[in-house]
Amino acid sequence: MIRKMTGSEGMGKMLAVVKKEIGIGAQLEEIEVPGIGPKDVLIKVNAAAICGTDLHIYDWNPWAQNAGINLPVIMGHEFCGEIVQVGDDVTDLKPGDYIAGETHIPCGKCYQCNNGQQHICGNLQIFGVHTNGCFAEYTKIPAACARKIPSAIKPEIGAVLEPLGTALRAGLEIQVSGKVIAVIGCGPIGLFAIASAKAMGASYIIAIDVLDERLKLSETVGANIALNPMGTDVVAEIKKMTKGVGVDGFIDASGSVQAINDGFKYLRKGGEVALIGLPSKPISIDLGSDVVFKEAKIIGIHGREMYKTWIKMENMLSQGLLNLDPVITHTMPLEKFQDAVELLQAGHGSKIVLIP
Repeated sequence: MIRKMTGSEGMGKMLAVVKKEIGIGAQLEEIEVPGIGPKDVLIKVNAAAICGTDLHIYDWNPWAQNAGINLPVIMGHEFCGEIVQVGDDVTDLKPGDYIAGETHIPCGKCYQCNNGQQHICGNLQIFGVHTNGCFAEYTKIPAACARKIPSAIKPEIGAVLEPLGTALRAGLEIQVSGKVIAVIGCGPIGLFAIASAKAMGASYIIAIDVLDERLKLSETVGANIALNPMGTDVVAEIKKMTKGVGVDGFIDASGSVQAINDGFKYLRKGGEVALIGLPSKPISIDLGSDVVFKEAKIIGIHGREMYKTWIKMENMLSQGLLNLDPVITHTMPLEKFQDAVELLQAGHGSKIVLIP
């Protein structure tokens, strides 16, 4: 908790998870509560969720080394909370508002921003990557990235709206309603994609992963069948179950080069693909057979659209259409951050939510 609050300055101390240097994971430290600028808001964090990106930063792997991160940095980018202070230029938000964080920080001036594509801004910064994040008792973000959400959304769900929106948008882009869909990779985003596809009326959902624990979770959120490529010829099995036609579309949330290539083999002619996962190495696709002759449509998903995706996501949540609770396997105090990381590194659980 903040030890004292005395206006816009001298806000006191707070606990935060800080990545300080290469070779050391991250530490829980007592640091100053951030001050805010005229276009920022200060937020008391109610809940924050751990993402694979956070593990990359914690381990300082090649992705983190090349992501433009300046150390030290407060980790975390998925969260919800309550506004406690607003900057002088902020007119549409006020203390007490319940918000979730949009992690894309657009410049508001580039070609993309001026054409309704703020989420892929030409000068994009990522909250919790290029700025201090939310694994803390308090955080600050630009007011443009504070999305007011209904009070009925409990904090554990509010904390995962950022990854949920990415997954839901994938389903929106390939128009899953009434279709046979495969979801590759049943980590949190893959599970959210399955829950979203189910809510949007996909007729049949095939979940694919190499971990049986994840496949079991996939069936609880809406998958009709779960396939493990370690023991099943996924291409042959899907061709068989679709009578040789293939799936109408697939969503990749794995980043697996082999799994993506297999996906194009069981994609039907005229099928659609949404790519969320990030392969660790370049991928080679047979563009002639798998894309051109099939007239396949492919879209990369970098995140939510600001703010069309948010509106649709909130509408679906308010009507109880999204089954998300099974994806959140652990809720832990912020002070147990290290234990949470060790659980995920060992391959246990799905989404872990930290409570400051």
